[in-house]
Amino acid sequence: MKAHWFQALSAFCLPPLIGAGVFAALIGMLKQTELFSFPVNLSTADVALVAKKPVNTIGAELRSAKSVEANFPPVASIKPTQPVEIDSLKKLQDVPPPVMTFASTSKSAAKPQALEDQAALAVVPTKPAFAKASTIPYEPKKWRPILDPISEVWSTLWPSTDALPSVFQAVILRDAERVAHLVAMGFNPSEKTQFGDTPLCAAVRSGQADMVPVLAMCGVDLNEPGRENQAPILVASLRRNTPVIAALTSLGVDPNTRFKSPIAKELIDRCTIKDLRNAMESDRGVTPLICCSARGDVEGAVALMKAGAKPGMSTSRYHRYPINFAATQGYLFLMRVLLGRDPDAEPDTLVTVDLSSQRAWVTKNGKVIASTSVSTGREGYRTPSGRYVITDKHRSHTSTLYHCAMPWFMRLNCSAIGLHSGYVTGSPASHGCIRLPYDQAKLFFSLTGVGDEVQIVH
Repeated sequence: MKAHWFQALSAFCLPPLIGAGVFAALIGMLKQTELFSFPVNLSTADVALVAKKPVNTIGAELRSAKSVEANFPPVASIKPTQPVEIDSLKKLQDVPPPVMTFASTSKSAAKPQALEDQAALAVVPTKPAFAKASTIPYEPKKWRPILDPISEVWSTLWPSTDALPSVFQAVILRDAERVAHLVAMGFNPSEKTQFGDTPLCAAVRSGQADMVPVLAMCGVDLNEPGRENQAPILVASLRRNTPVIAALTSLGVDPNTRFKSPIAKELIDRCTIKDLRNAMESDRGVTPLICCSARGDVEGAVALMKAGAKPGMSTSRYHRYPINFAATQGYLFLMRVLLGRDPDAEPDTLVTVDLSSQRAWVTKNGKVIASTSVSTGREGYRTPSGRYVITDKHRSHTSTLYHCAMPWFMRLNCSAIGLHSGYVTGSPASHGCIRLPYDQAKLFFSLTGVGDEVQIVH
C-alpha cells in the first residue's frame, strides 16, 4: 500500500519539479545574453573607482573618467553650408588635431587626481573620417497608360523563368535589342528548350519577320528544325505569314525544301485543309509552295516563286503538283499565278458555255469575238457548272478513259473535263466534256491561253 502511494506521489510531483529545473536553466542562459542586459546606475564612489582604471585606447569609443560633479563645456555643432572639396579634406590629413583637455572647476580635487584626469581625457590623434559623396537615387521612368507604348512595359510584366533559355525568352517577348545584347554577352542563340524548340522557330511561329535577320546575324542556322522536326520555312508556309517567308528566302533559305517524313501528328492535326492533311499523312515530299497552294495563300506563293520555288515540283509518291491542290479547293486566281500569269493583271479573255442553249462564245475585253454551238454531257454525265481555268492545252490528245481522239483539247482545272473537237448534235451528248466543231475548236484553241477562265452556266 505504501509503495502504491509512493509511486502515485512520484508520478504527480516529479514532472513539475523537472519542468521547473529546466525553466530555471533556460532563464539563466537567457540572462547571459543581451536581451536581459540593462544599464546600471553607478554611485559617485563607483565612478571614482572606474576612473582610476587605465583607459582602453583600442576600443571603438573613448569616454572620460571624471566624476559626475564635473562640468563639461558644450560642444558646438558644425553645419557646413557648402560641400567640402576633396582637396581641402586631403590638406586636413597632414595637420594633426590638437590635444583637447577639459578644465575642472572643482578646486577640492587633488593634484594627482587632476593629472590622472588629464591623462584620461587626452584624445588620441586619429585621421578624420571622410563621408561618401551623396548621390541622387535613381528612379526608373514610370509607364503611363495610353501615352507610352506598351512595348516599354511589356517585358517587365512577363514572368521570368529559368526553364527557358534567355535568348528564347527574349524572342517570345519580341525584344530584338535584348536578343542582340544577350548574344554579345555570350549566350547561345541556338540553345534549344527541353522540348527541342529553337528561338528561330519560336520567332517564325509567332510571325516575327524582323527577328529572323537578327538571329541570322547572330549565327543561327536558318534550316535547323524546331520541336516539329521540320525546317523553319516549312513551319512558316503553314502559318500564312508572307513577311517571314520573304525574310527566310532573302537570307538564302531554299524555297523548295521538302517536309521530312513522317510528319509529326501535332503538325498534321493543326492543318484544317483536308486535301493537304491527307497529303501530309500518306504522300511524301510536300513543299512550301504546295502548302501555300492548298491554303489559298496567294501572297506566300508569290513570295516563294519570286525566290525560286518551282510550280512543276510535285510530291514524290502520287506526283501531285501545287496547281492540283489549288484546283481541288477552286482557287482560280492562285491557279492563274501558278501558271505564270501576272498576279496584278486582270484576265481579259473569258470563255462562256451555256448548258441551256448549248452554245459557247469567247469574250475579249467585254466583246464577243467567237461563237459556236456545242454538245455538253448527257444524262448521267452532266457537265458541272462553275468557274474554271484552262490549266493545259494539247493539239493532239487521246482520252485515257475512253481511248478516243480529242484534238485541240483545253483542260479545265486539271480535271478530266475540257473543251475539244468532236461530234456536235446541238444537244447534250458527251461524257462530260464540251464538244466543239473542228474549225471552231481550232479557233477557240488559238484565241485562248493557259490561265484564261471558263464559266459554265445554265
